[in-house]
Amino acid sequence: MTRRKALPRLIYIHVPKCGGSSFGMALRLRYLTSQATISLRAGDPALTVEARIISEYQRRAVELRRLIAAGKHLIAGHVQYDAALHQAEAQDYRYVTLLRDPVSRFVSHYRYLQRRHPDPTRPDTLAAFLDTPDAARLASQYLYYFAGQTQTMTSQNTPMIAQALSHLTAFDLVGDLAAPDRFHTDMERLTGATLPYFQRNTAPGPTCVPASLRPRIEALCAADIAIYENALSRTGAAC
Repeated sequence: MTRRKALPRLIYIHVPKCGGSSFGMALRLRYLTSQATISLRAGDPALTVEARIISEYQRRAVELRRLIAAGKHLIAGHVQYDAALHQAEAQDYRYVTLLRDPVSRFVSHYRYLQRRHPDPTRPDTLAAFLDTPDAARLASQYLYYFAGQTQTMTSQNTPMIAQALSHLTAFDLVGDLAAPDRFHTDMERLTGATLPYFQRNTAPGPTCVPASLRPRIEALCAADIAIYENALSRTGAAC
């Protein structure tokens, strides 16, 4: 009897609105007996928005370490990359993430929040939202996930972009949502397993970026655009 090859241990860093829900579901079904998704919480409402976000991501980092210690083979979640963790407790894990054109990702993120998490303090038009501090935070998610900072936290984007790119070179697979079939194939190659196709958490329609707002959005997303374009030019659509 041929013994089935063990699946590699994986950490899937899911940047919001990058198609991770669909691919994450496929992976969870394949790793059914040893998998976990890091939960999302609203955080302490007594804190400022930025302090609440920082506190919540610190909680997720603690949860990630707990799941690694528990020996889960697949861990997926909206968590930041931690190079020290990767080199120590998670050195036996393969790291995977999926990126998306930052302008489309930003618009999709805003519209998702409007649909699923309405907030009377958030402007109800995209044009008005662009003038808020929250827009700068949403526009720099790659900076936050792979370098630990957003544009609201630092004015030194250039070294943080370089750090994010350096961290992404440590990943075993970096995909592009614009090439989902290739990412799916590369994921199967990485895991050595056949993965099902799913579409979860999809928007009611395609993400359309208003032409009149594109220059302003591109300016907001400049750091993430630099990370996206350079990461994929170094690796292709998937590495």
